[in-house]
Amino acid sequence: MPNCLNCHEPIAKKASFCLYCGAKVVQERITLKRILSDFVETFFGWDNKYFFTTWSLVVRPHVVLEEYASGVRKKYVPPLTYLIIGATLVLFSLTFFLDTYMNDLQGINENLKASFGIPEVKNTEGLEGQVSQEIQGQIIKYFNLVTLILIPIYALFTSLIYRKTYNYAEHLVFNSYIQGTSLVFIFIFFYISLLTHPFIYSITTFITIFLYLYSFGKLFKLDAGTSILKLFLFLVMFVIFIVVFIALLVGIALLISKLHN
Repeated sequence: MPNCLNCHEPIAKKASFCLYCGAKVVQERITLKRILSDFVETFFGWDNKYFFTTWSLVVRPHVVLEEYASGVRKKYVPPLTYLIIGATLVLFSLTFFLDTYMNDLQGINENLKASFGIPEVKNTEGLEGQVSQEIQGQIIKYFNLVTLILIPIYALFTSLIYRKTYNYAEHLVFNSYIQGTSLVFIFIFFYISLLTHPFIYSITTFITIFLYLYSFGKLFKLDAGTSILKLFLFLVMFVIFIVVFIALLVGIALLISKLHN
């Protein structure tokens, strides 16, 4: 009786999988056809957890959230991993194509100014370009970090607003999945905007809002009015947080500037 090449336990001669470790029994030699077949099966087949998780979160997000919280986890990518994959896809896109997107957007803004007869301010083109490059650099440098830091903030807000049944840790899971799905749409619409019109990218804001509205509404079995009200409270809390955070940063910067002077 042959042994499994992975765990070295005995297996039947005609077995397709090892009963002990679950590894597939491979008897044929490596060929180009086998390599391509494995690639397609791994990355594009329904066996791929990432694509299955993404598709499930698009068509029935509340089911994924409920199942994962109740212990159904094997068929889904873990929430933090799912979030990091989405953030990495977006970061890759921003790293290589953000400059193209910003140039397209600047060209449209200039055309709009010309259409409405808004006068150009001389000697500002270089300054605008420098500021634009600095903003792009900061976005790329801190994108993944900011994405991860904001998840606990989102979870705090949703746990306060949707207080029934689930604890804070479970809200971390919910927000990681929703934000990870939002990043997938950002990734897709970013490239669509490059090929069509930069303003197409702004659709992702409404998609993210809808994901929260639909996911939490279904998960907590809320009517449309209550769902909209709770989402509005969530957005208000987030805006207040951003305003306070920016005010603190400005205050700290001014304080440091005075201390240096």
